[in-house]
Amino acid sequence: MLYCIDQVIALNSSGAAEGELYMDDGKSYDYQQGAFSHRRFVFADNKLTSFNIAPDNLSKKFTSGCVIERIIVLGLRSGVKKAIIEPGNQEVEIESGPISLRSGSSPVVPTIRRPNVRIADSWTIWIA
Repeated sequence: MLYCIDQVIALNSSGAAEGELYMDDGKSYDYQQGAFSHRRFVFADNKLTSFNIAPDNLSKKFTSGCVIERIIVLGLRSGVKKAIIEPGNQEVEIESGPISLRSGSSPVVPTIRRPNVRIADSWTIWIA
């Protein structure tokens, strides 16, 4: 089964953000032998990077078909038009889409739809 994630990034006053995601199969104890993904996400200078922070010397590896369905960037300057995704040099348009924060409030925010990056892989997205 393919699972999709929406990633919401809230930039600080300097236009930067970072965070982590831990993921395992949610049912076994295989994480004790290393079958998990621990990622760090860093957004700075209009670049979002995902990289592994789990130890490399564990006996099992975690694989997942989980992909990011969309990336919503709160606090990004308006007027951005495209994103370049590496690896692959794939270009996608950045849309302005509504996000529901509470009833009656739907601000429009830059959204990268279907970047087609796996949550457990390393990748970089440049925003232009």
